[in-house]
Amino acid sequence: MDVERVAPGSAALQLADGVRLLRPDEQVFTAMLDGWRNQQLARNLSFGTVESRQRAVRAFAEHAQALPWRWTPQLVDEWCTDLRAVCARR
Repeated sequence: MDVERVAPGSAALQLADGVRLLRPDEQVFTAMLDGWRNQQLARNLSFGTVESRQRAVRAFAEHAQALPWRWTPQLVDEWCTDLRAVCARR
């Protein structure tokens, strides 16, 4: 893989080239979150901010029972409705 052509923080920088993944969906999702975490920390955001954002993404993924490449606007609408109606969040 040509690292110079890959965007900083990209999942491609987190995964070893040429290595077969045992649980590819889960491992790519984790690599995406790790890359996103690194991008945010490089922007000098606090660890608390970065961690709370990652918790929110993981909570949404769990609620949707899907990974990002399968997310739809409908899933986001359902999650927001659930947070407001059931969890009383604003």
